[in-house]
Amino acid sequence: MIPMRLLRSNPYFAHLFARVHPLCWPILWWSLNRLLKWYETSGYGEILFRTTRWGWVHVAYLGDKIPDPSAYRPYATGMPRWDDPVWESDVPLAVALSSTCIRMDAATAFASSGLNRSERREGARAIA
Repeated sequence: MIPMRLLRSNPYFAHLFARVHPLCWPILWWSLNRLLKWYETSGYGEILFRTTRWGWVHVAYLGDKIPDPSAYRPYATGMPRWDDPVWESDVPLAVALSSTCIRMDAATAFASSGLNRSERREGARAIA
């Protein structure tokens, strides 16, 4: 426990002793010691408290808890990086790209219908 003379001379707590009647200083001293002991073990970054004229301490606000340094480790990736060899394929490159290089346009549709070039022109004139 922190001695009363140190608490009274501390600039953070001196105004509390000025507010409380000297007969109730032991209650304030005991309450402040309890508060400081709890504050050290609680892990909160900030607290807001008030005192009564009789020396009782009431906690009005609890700030955020001080974060644990181990909570800020980088996350382990769930899948390998894209440049990892695990993503490589055994399919040859020429075969793998042949299906992706098909050009879909009007010429492809006419070519698949079996019409020659002159029939295509006549069909286009009939549509227009």
